[in-house]
Amino acid sequence: MTVTVVWLLSGIGVLLVLGAGVLGLLRVVVGKIVLPGRDRWTPVVASDAESVLLPATPETLRAGEYGLWHDGDGHTTVGAVLEHDQAAGTVRRAIVRSSGALPECIRWSGHVHPGPESMAVDWTEVAIDTPVGPAPAWVVRPPTDRPGDGADASTWAVHVHGIRTTRVTALRTVPAALEVGWTSIVPSFRGDGEGPDDGPASHLGAREWPDVDAALGYALANGAARVVVVAWSMGATITHELLARSAHRDRIAGLVLVAPALDWDDTVSTQAARAGLPRVLVRAALEAMRAPVLHRVVGLRSRVDVHALSWTRATPASLPPTLLVHSPGDGTVPFATSAAFAAAHPDTVTFAVIEGADHAWERNVDAVWFDRQITDWAESAHLG
Repeated sequence: MTVTVVWLLSGIGVLLVLGAGVLGLLRVVVGKIVLPGRDRWTPVVASDAESVLLPATPETLRAGEYGLWHDGDGHTTVGAVLEHDQAAGTVRRAIVRSSGALPECIRWSGHVHPGPESMAVDWTEVAIDTPVGPAPAWVVRPPTDRPGDGADASTWAVHVHGIRTTRVTALRTVPAALEVGWTSIVPSFRGDGEGPDDGPASHLGAREWPDVDAALGYALANGAARVVVVAWSMGATITHELLARSAHRDRIAGLVLVAPALDWDDTVSTQAARAGLPRVLVRAALEAMRAPVLHRVVGLRSRVDVHALSWTRATPASLPPTLLVHSPGDGTVPFATSAAFAAAHPDTVTFAVIEGADHAWERNVDAVWFDRQITDWAESAHLG
């Protein structure tokens, strides 16, 4: 074997190793985007029947109501800050309700309700027949003795949760829907841990939207004449696909978008910049997600084209009356994207802004303000 051939083979080997390394790196970056993250646990310093003492952090010091998932079974909802001991680095918060004794560690979240059973509402669980199997959903009906009962019975709200969470997230918009008089359906969808198993990777709505479309179909088959899609975070991407591709899109009479992921390119790039990742690497990962073969190498079942999913690049041709709720305090989804989208559609989009809320915590910060935005908008849009 000549020296030239040896060098050539060695060069090919180096390129193969480098290529494998790059693909491995891209798979890691894509995983950061689409795979569930690790749970973050917070120690409980002390607790009694009325309050809990926690380490003081930007999260635990925020105003409003939040949910504490127990390390094990159980859930606690906390409210007002009762005491902030700066010297000790602790904060005491009031307990609103709790199921089970507080453990040594909790997971802080925006989930103020662990399920509809904690809400004192008329609810049932149903199974939605999706293209990949049955998906559980909650149906919540308004009180039959509410003033003007019957006027809104033909409107259903479909509450769509976001990435890396479950339908409990979307329960926070049910109280406002009940106040308006809408029947609510809160569906699960593939890959969220409750819906059909489709692998651990989210497809940012591109693969999940048919399951929510099936929930629209269920509503329309069970008394709805029109639907309002109430979407949280990635739920907005699913909504984008419903408006573009659903056979039921003509029945979508309105949208409520909360902390919406309107442009995944902007969202991922913003998070990557905060993490110190090179922009060229992030763009390569996004390109890999939509490449015909490469998407499988980086862990996806089907292609995900973030540009095609973008509200700012591919706005639906027919945009129904829309309420967009967001906070400039959102550290996950860029507030600027929402502001620009609202400004571009002033005749259709009502933009409600609240300060001091991190991602999808707008209602947690001020539930009264949040619910009023929905009820007032519903009235002005003739949906209530």
